[in-house]
Amino acid sequence: MPFVRVTSLAELPTGKGKQVIADGRKIALFLSGNQIYAIDDTCPHRGAPLSDGECRGDQVMCPWHAARFHLGTGAALCLPAKSGVKTYAAQIVGDDVLIDL
Repeated sequence: MPFVRVTSLAELPTGKGKQVIADGRKIALFLSGNQIYAIDDTCPHRGAPLSDGECRGDQVMCPWHAARFHLGTGAALCLPAKSGVKTYAAQIVGDDVLIDL
């Protein structure tokens, strides 16, 4: 599937997440510095929305139980999460945020 527009850059605050729905999937977007990240928005531990988590650099912390995930790889970085989350290629084109589903 080609890259699809999911939001505008103006709607994506730096350091905070934003949930978007694309192709029926809940995806969390994060802007950290000049880098855009897209990951599944559901924590594998208990289902928390990762888009509500705290973003620091290239990591997000689950808002419910403090599991941390690497935004670039989706890898779980600490317990209680025992597995990572899916990542999606993301890019900024003009003012549009696009992800590859």
